[in-house]
Formats: sequence, C-alpha cells, structure tokens
Amino acid sequence: MIRPSSAAELSAWAVPGIREVVPGDDLAALVGDALEADAREHPEHTLRPGDVLVVTSKVVSKAEGRVVAAADREDAISAETVRVVATRAYDGGITRIVENRQGVVGAAAGVDASNAPDGVVLLLPEDPDASARSLRDTWSARFGVQLGVIVSDTLGRTWRIGQTDVAIGAAGVRVVDDLRGQTDASGKPLAVTQPAVGDELAALGDLVKGKASGCPMAVVRGVSRLVVDDEPPFTTGRSLTRTGQGDMFRLGTDEALAEGYRRGLAAGLALAARGEPRWTVVIPFKGGEGAKSRFAETAGIDRRQLSLAFLTDTLRAVRCARSMERVLVVTAEAGLSDVLGDLVDSVVPDPGMGLNAAVAAGASAARERWPESFVAVLVGDLPALRADDLDDALRLAVDAAKGGHPYAFVPDHDGTGTTAIMAAPGAAVASRFGADSRLRHAEAGFRELAVPAGSTLRLDIDHALALNEARDRLGEATRELVV
Repeated sequence: MIRPSSAAELSAWAVPGIREVVPGDDLAALVGDALEADAREHPEHTLRPGDVLVVTSKVVSKAEGRVVAAADREDAISAETVRVVATRAYDGGITRIVENRQGVVGAAAGVDASNAPDGVVLLLPEDPDASARSLRDTWSARFGVQLGVIVSDTLGRTWRIGQTDVAIGAAGVRVVDDLRGQTDASGKPLAVTQPAVGDELAALGDLVKGKASGCPMAVVRGVSRLVVDDEPPFTTGRSLTRTGQGDMFRLGTDEALAEGYRRGLAAGLALAARGEPRWTVVIPFKGGEGAKSRFAETAGIDRRQLSLAFLTDTLRAVRCARSMERVLVVTAEAGLSDVLGDLVDSVVPDPGMGLNAAVAAGASAARERWPESFVAVLVGDLPALRADDLDDALRLAVDAAKGGHPYAFVPDHDGTGTTAIMAAPGAAVASRFGADSRLRHAEAGFRELAVPAGSTLRLDIDHALALNEARDRLGEATRELVV
C-alpha cells in the first residue's frame, strides 16, 4: 500500500483470470467476469465509486482486430505515421521515432510484437479515448458505480533509459492535475505545475500488472478526486500529448541539422538571386477585457478600443511600407479579420500560451506558406509608426542577413525591450519577448540593428505617459480615440 503525503490511502492490484483475447471478443464482458470472480475471492476488491481501471492497450487492440501480419510491420508503421521525428540505423535495422495518428510520439508508431501471437504485430487502438469511454460506460453500468478508465501503453522517454506506461486513452478521469494559480506548501505561487496523473496511474497499474505476467488489467483505489465526468480540459488521453506549437523537440538532432542546412542553402541562393527582398510581417494581438492592462488606472480610456486602435494604426503604417508583401495577425479575438478587412492577409489562431508562443504560431504559418520570404515580427502597440522608419529597419536587417546574421532585432525607446525582430528566409523564429527582452534577444544571437533613437519603430506605447508624450505623432485611429 502506498501512502501519499495526504491522509488518503492509495492501493492497486492486478486482476487475474483474463484469458487470451482474440479479435471479436467482448473485452468489457471478459474483464467484467474477471472482476466479479476476483471480488468473490477477495471481497475487499469489490469495485467502489471512484476506482480507476487501468487496461493495457494490447488487449484493446486484440479485441478490436488491430492485428496485422508481422511481415507487413514496416508498411504498418508507415501507414500509422503522420510525422517522422527521427530515424536511426543500428545493426538489426532502423528505429523510427514518429508521431502516429493517435498523437503519440514514440518508436515504430506503437506497432509492437510483444504480447502478441507468433506471426503478427499489434497496432494501437484506432481511438483509445473512444475505447476507454465504451469500457467505462459498460463497467459503470454493470457494477453500478462511477468508474474511471485508463488505456495504457509503454513508451520510452527522451533523455531517460528504459520505458514506462503512459495513458494513451482515458474516460472519466482527470489526467492532468492542473495546479496553476494555486500555492505550494510554503505559500509560493504555482505557475506551471501540472502533474500528469493519468500517466502516473498508468505506471502504477503497470507496476502491479507486470510486463511479462500476461495480466492486462489493474485496479487503482484512492484517487476518487480524479474520477470526473468527461468534460474538458484534460479528460482524454490525447489531451496529454504535446505536439504542434508546444513541441520544443519536433525533430531529432540529425534531422534538424539537415533541415537547417537545406533552409540555409535555399535562403542563401534566394538572397543571391533576387532583387528587392520581400517581407511577411507578423503581429501578435491580445484584445478583449485583459487588453492594455497598464492603462487600467487611466480614466476615460476603453482599453479594448485602445488596443484595437493601436493595432489599426500599426497595420496602416505596415501596409504602406515598400518592401512589405503580406501581413499576418495572431489573435484569439473572434471576428477580428472582419474588423480589420484589407489591413491583414491572414489571421492565425493564438495558441493561448503567451506572447512568444503566439509569435511562434505566426512565424510558423508564414514559413509554411511563404518559405522564401523574410519575416518580421512587430509588437502591436506602435500607433505612431511611420512606413519609412519600418523600411529603413528592414533594409538594415537584409544587410545583416547578407553579412551572416540571419536574426535581428530593434530595441524599444526605453532601451530595455524589443519592438521588432527579423529573420532571413529559412531561419526559424524563436522570440524572447518579455522582461529585459533587448538583453535576451542579444544573448540568443539576434543582431541589434542601428535604428536611430528617434525612429517611430522604437516608440511602443505601453503606458499613459508615453501615450500623452506621443500625441502629436499618433495615427488616425488612436488620435480619434484619445485626442
């Protein structure tokens, strides 16, 4: 028995008596019969409200007929793969780390011969969350109690030796214990703490089931606080996957180097061959009730309208820049493209993970659509911006790229922040906006551009005093609102 730091008791046990599962079997009935038999032998194992049933994906796959001939293993891996992360050759063949159709990143797309009959390999369940829901519904109805279900599979871990079980499917279980916004035992705020309790439950189930025992099922008791209805967030196995914009390790080292070389070569050839470089401008925008929080104490100002006016004036200046070709805005504001009209070419959804994540989303969209374009990221609070000042800075950025500096930035008027970053074609964009961003961009290898102190590109308006001082230089939309 495991005793957590709280007074609650946590216990887990394997469920014996489940025969070999074959395609077409009623898995819920087979396991249900085994649960009843185990409870007769051990009355304390009678299911209670809040128990979590951990079932290995192998038996789910077998029951669902996710079985292919071993000779077709490589073709099966390819069919299940949506993205290759890394490949490595070894004496016995090639290991492929991929993202599969279930969103899981691991070896061989989850195609596995272990605990499978001779001559066949198993694919992961088509939809592990749907499988978990079906099992949960059947078992909860049969035993008359609210249960949670975890479908588990075995994965390796980056930078760690060995494997562990994780939750690839879930139903009725909160798989992430989101503690952000709470405080720790010493009263310090928790900003990022999100224990992956679904994976912890899967690993605990594996400890009592064992890898080589042939037992596919475990019951975990003592976590009833995690057994909930299927309302998001974090009540599915897929919600535990970190892919897309949140993925900091999207490629293996060799693959990243090869991709960087390819992009760099293409960018160099493009710079040598083209005439006037063209730019894609990305502007992240945070509107809504939380916009322009530093103006909260300023009487008579509607912060939502002010943020939109700032953005409008910034966009109007960008549109007049001679080297600008297109503009993307990254935002979570619904209907913003209708409001801005021809001022933007595309609106990219904000992933909701902060300013730098929004920048990454916009820059990634720009790279995918226009890989040969220079990319500039501007803050959206430049209502005094003049197109000539922007063009001057963009020319400096092109000169820096030709001199071997693919990344550049423009400091703000205070000298501590950043109003713009630039990247040459093929260069990935990883911004460092936030406190002391001038220093952080310089430390990250960005080249500081010699933009004059009086340039309107450096004049970000982030508080009431700056707004008042810039009254004579404001764009039309902001001037109409505050003057």
